Amino acid sequence: MASDKDKEQGRTAQGLLIGGVGGAALAAAIAVLLAARPARAAPTDEKLDYLIEVLTTLIPLLAEVSQRQASLIELLEELLGRPPEDRAPIIVLAPWVTKEPEEIYRFAIRTAGTFYSNKMVDWTGGKRLLVKVESSLDQAVEIQLIGNIVDDMELATDIDIPKTCPANDNISIGPAWDHWCPYIGVRITAAAAPTSGFLTISAVSQE
Repeated sequence: MASDKDKEQGRTAQGLLIGGVGGAALAAAIAVLLAARPARAAPTDEKLDYLIEVLTTLIPLLAEVSQRQASLIELLEELLGRPPEDRAPIIVLAPWVTKEPEEIYRFAIRTAGTFYSNKMVDWTGGKRLLVKVESSLDQAVEIQLIGNIVDDMELATDIDIPKTCPANDNISIGPAWDHWCPYIGVRITAAAAPTSGFLTISAVSQE
């Protein structure tokens, strides 16, 4: 006959099987049962009692495991078989918000020379940037975007090549993706002195 210790080990194996449906729990339970098996020289009755204990423990628990797996498979098949129109849509919102135009330069240039925008545009959180140049000057001016890692014109470097804004005209400049810089300013060069008009530069960033 199986000892009280063997029966306790069998109940432990049953608890392991009930507590989990994975292979690790099943393997642990079988290991416990194997550890409790009678010696080869044990009486036949003891061996028979052990086999009965194993079958009594494993059969109903394996059936429970099988039922749980069947329920899981049924649920997965139901989800996969559901028509696409019945599934809840996955929506990821990443709106690009355009800020209000910011005037960074307005001046009636009357001498030849080099001038800078009154301020730099904070583009630290921006995706795209548009610089609009509107000129009523009677002379063309050269517009060069400059950038810096700090909000300072000092040591700012050129971004791409300069653009010419003809007299009484307007142009738009949009830096490319690989021209991103935390702070953007403008350098204006007038080769000839204008005698009339204004130069206005505004920037619009999109975040």
